[in-house]
Amino acid sequence: MLLTLDRFFTWANQFVVGSLMLAMAILVFANVVLRYIFGTSLPWVEEITRYMMIWVAWLAVGLAMREGAHIAIDNFQNALPARWAQALRLSVFLLVIGFFAAVAWFGLQYSLFAWRQESAVLRLPLGAIYLAIPIGSLLMLVHTLLMSRRLITHQTNVEDQAKAAEFSVV
Repeated sequence: MLLTLDRFFTWANQFVVGSLMLAMAILVFANVVLRYIFGTSLPWVEEITRYMMIWVAWLAVGLAMREGAHIAIDNFQNALPARWAQALRLSVFLLVIGFFAAVAWFGLQYSLFAWRQESAVLRLPLGAIYLAIPIGSLLMLVHTLLMSRRLITHQTNVEDQAKAAEFSVV
């Protein structure tokens, strides 16, 4: 059951991020075609794609963590005895949970504070753009909690490490 939930949650997160990236690519391509072939462009495309990029970055932070694409220094934990290394990983895990819970809370406060401000072209509430911070942080919390056993026990193999190295280059 938990594995099914984990897979669906990851798929849904990937789908939303991929859809936003596809929409951004289509909008930018269409605007370039309009500008260079028809001599006109849509002024709102630059603004909306900038905001979409902010959302992509915040929604993808948990996916990047799942793939091991964030910077990690594991020399110290590898030098420790197994029990100490696991205690260190548990401590880091709890710090990550606390950090993203705080970012979600303060991000929500800032989003509510900025809700009455509007963007320049589309007149969107800036709070809606800043809402990416708490939502992305909550997604990171869910990804971290779903991966908690693997993170704390450090269950990785050579394939996972190679995949993470490959992902970090892209």
